[in-house]
Amino acid sequence: MSRQKFTDAPGGDTVLYDVVDESNGYRQGTFFTETIEKHLEIFNNLPNIKCREDDILLTSYPKTGTNWLWEMLVMVIAKSSKVTGDTKHLGMIEGVPAELTEGMQSPRLLNTHLKIKYFPKGVFEKKIKAVLLVRNPKDVAVSFYNHTYGLKPYEYDGKFENYVQMFMRGETDYGSYPEYLREWQTFIRENPDFPVLVLYYEDLKRDCLCEMKKVCTFLEIDANEDLLKQIVDNCNIDKLRQSKTDSMPEEMKQHFLTNILKKDFSIYRKGQVGDWKNWFTVAQNEMFEDWWNKETQTLDMFSFKYT
Repeated sequence: MSRQKFTDAPGGDTVLYDVVDESNGYRQGTFFTETIEKHLEIFNNLPNIKCREDDILLTSYPKTGTNWLWEMLVMVIAKSSKVTGDTKHLGMIEGVPAELTEGMQSPRLLNTHLKIKYFPKGVFEKKIKAVLLVRNPKDVAVSFYNHTYGLKPYEYDGKFENYVQMFMRGETDYGSYPEYLREWQTFIRENPDFPVLVLYYEDLKRDCLCEMKKVCTFLEIDANEDLLKQIVDNCNIDKLRQSKTDSMPEEMKQHFLTNILKKDFSIYRKGQVGDWKNWFTVAQNEMFEDWWNKETQTLDMFSFKYT
């Protein structure tokens, strides 16, 4: 493993990444100021993480709405409409030492952006129920840019027009989005007995209550409709942004403000479908669509909405 700076585009700016798998250049962010030695220890231990029969896995490519869905899942599992003061980093298997996830009460909500090949062995042995969240690639690229620009550990001050080139090359955190989707398509078709629920971010935005009912059915959680309505309402993006700030312990809040977040940046940024229209020029959009269509010629399991 090595911690290196990579250029977004010729003559552009640099981004700080940890190359966690030197054999293929697989990258991750530097994880909330963890040392590279600690990050390596966590990554190398991934196959050995002990899974439980009632674990739930939230898996997604970055910036597909994971923080939002994580919050709602935590509330559903706890049968509570109260927004927590925690973050999904608590159960992020590639971001925290295994002893922290081992200390979590069952049923645990684990989450990851990792490729399937890096999952703990127990996920497959115990056939842990997995919720796979996906989102249209244009909004992902925009959200990923703002995430990388807005978090201090990346040390990035570049422009969207350059970052999107890095995104298309698959040289961001966790690699190529088309490759991520292709691997899931193959896995789902080759493992029909593995329990996976595919959720679309756009469907959650369109009818969140309906989608959360699907989630509860899949996870076999008995949550009444009134509770689900309260959860959905309290997780409205504007309410959630303020509630998380209000409920977060002061020490954690100061850590984020001092070490993680640039001024005026929030993990819960806009939460919109179609924000890409405010970022892509006509030429960039055409270039992106040509690239996406070429990269996803064999991808027929997923169909995205862009507005």
